[in-house]
Amino acid sequence: MKNFIFLLCCSLSAIQLLAQADSILTIPLYQYAKDDRFDKYQITLALFITQQDTILSMDFEGSKPLKNILIKKPPRYKDYAYGNLFFTGSVNEYNPGYISVLVCNPYSKNPQLIIDKNQNFDFNDDPKYTLPYFDEPAVEIELANKNYPDGKIKIALTRNKLFGQKFEFKKQMDEYYSMAYKGRKFVGLEYTYREQRYITRSGFVKLNEESFKIALYDANSNGLYNDPELDKVIFVNSNDSVFDATNPLNFVVFSKKDKNNYFEKNGRLYQIMEADATGQFIKIKASNDDVEFGRIKEGKKVPKIKLTLARGEKFKLTKYKKKQVYLYFGSNTSKNFQSDTLILRQIAEIDTNRLKVICVLYVNKSYELRMFGSEAHPNYLLAFGGKELSKKLGINSVPQSLWLGKRRRVKKYGLKPNEFLRAFMAEEAKK
Repeated sequence: MKNFIFLLCCSLSAIQLLAQADSILTIPLYQYAKDDRFDKYQITLALFITQQDTILSMDFEGSKPLKNILIKKPPRYKDYAYGNLFFTGSVNEYNPGYISVLVCNPYSKNPQLIIDKNQNFDFNDDPKYTLPYFDEPAVEIELANKNYPDGKIKIALTRNKLFGQKFEFKKQMDEYYSMAYKGRKFVGLEYTYREQRYITRSGFVKLNEESFKIALYDANSNGLYNDPELDKVIFVNSNDSVFDATNPLNFVVFSKKDKNNYFEKNGRLYQIMEADATGQFIKIKASNDDVEFGRIKEGKKVPKIKLTLARGEKFKLTKYKKKQVYLYFGSNTSKNFQSDTLILRQIAEIDTNRLKVICVLYVNKSYELRMFGSEAHPNYLLAFGGKELSKKLGINSVPQSLWLGKRRRVKKYGLKPNEFLRAFMAEEAKK
């Protein structure tokens, strides 16, 4: 009877797992979100004085032939300046990949901005925006893909104040724009605007006990969010506020083959079933498919690698070739990090002659690893995580783990510290 109940429970668990794997989850992506470049990059909307009723096309430092473009200006303003917003959703023969803007009275406290959204170079039939003065809130503008009007990005413009009283730097930048964009009169750096781009649309995933943030990233700024080999799906922890599109542990690039779009998060595999072109939603499901993700096959050796430890010294993994090694990959914000590192302590105390523990920590700044080491006083090796190491060992998300047998041969990926502890002790008991 007990055996029957046990088999019944196992069957129900298997059915539940299968049902979860087959269920497609639709995540609405209601809002724009910041990517890693939003606050880091200083992109300037350069402005040049119009020549009567003519502006010049964007040639980007002389890389393309210049074209004279005849425009229609609104009347009753003293001065006019023009610039270009990079947006590949724009389709016009005179200025491909850019949308022209006109700034009326550019030397005033709050100039008027007109964006040629219909791309006819008539600035009398477009909406106007009041540009901010120093320390005033940004003006936010949406740009729509010409062929897919629901596909949009958003741009925030604030008055350039980064350079402050640095006269020499300002002088150099003024000279740069005068030299790089010949035939145009630059308004001066203090009358330009900082451009910050919202090219990420985000939502929240809640699946049983799992939760994380997910987003679509428009890498080529065309207002479409599922271009193969360009756009990305980004997945970060629930408490993260920025979607890092540069860290391979946080994103996958859309494949040309729809069935090859998978990602890992918190040790679970997900398949991307559909990503809306305009970034309104994404559909995913938990998957039990056998996807290697660049992992090294069991029984094969991992490459000879050097780890950089917390104090900067180098450590060759071959030093432990006669021992088993448990490598744990994580970050301060990864799921169950505190409890996992507590169990790492227990594992490291088992048998230092036969088993070694290495915690590979992914941090933004090197001092964060040293701080963790100083506060936690770990009894295991503490090493820096990085892109090259991740690629060599087939690590695609954190938390993750890799169990190595003697001579650096792979035994198992993906065992949580408590799972590894049970597996290792069971193996030892058989000896």
